[in-house]
Amino acid sequence: MNPPTTGSSAALATVQPAATAQSPPLTLVTHLMIAASADRVWNSLQFYEELDVPPPLLLRLFLPRPIPASAGTAEIGRETSLHYAGGHYARRVVRLEPPRSLEFDVIEQRLAQDRGVTLLRGAYALRPVDLDHTDLSITTVYSSRLRPRWLWQSVETAICRRLQRHLLAAIAKRALQN
Repeated sequence: MNPPTTGSSAALATVQPAATAQSPPLTLVTHLMIAASADRVWNSLQFYEELDVPPPLLLRLFLPRPIPASAGTAEIGRETSLHYAGGHYARRVVRLEPPRSLEFDVIEQRLAQDRGVTLLRGAYALRPVDLDHTDLSITTVYSSRLRPRWLWQSVETAICRRLQRHLLAAIAKRALQN
């Protein structure tokens, strides 16, 4: 087979699948020690769409704007559709062990500004240190189509970590106020 000539669509056809293929899943975990009992922290858990604190500039620039909503009561198998400016995503609770862990899978993501990143699943894990201190961690698992990976993975990691820290700070503030 002859190599494609300039202006040929064959070159695009050979490059396109590699450019749109999802990366292997990337898992990021961020912890925060909160001076509150595990029960208080558990009762203060929130998702990004539930926060009444405006997101920092980095998140406003790179993430779609959530339309505030209440996730309702968490139950195994419960599916929740969450709306954003320009789209929505849906998640399903797959593990629930109060006051220790809550895990969810993303079952649909249709966001106009997804920037090539797909959220796959997430989790909150609480580890009581003593009666008045709880280690709260947030885990985010995502995949991406953005290339080159050496560049985009560092940008995605920075944004995801900032989102995790934003969530942890809001949950800690709520736990300390309750």
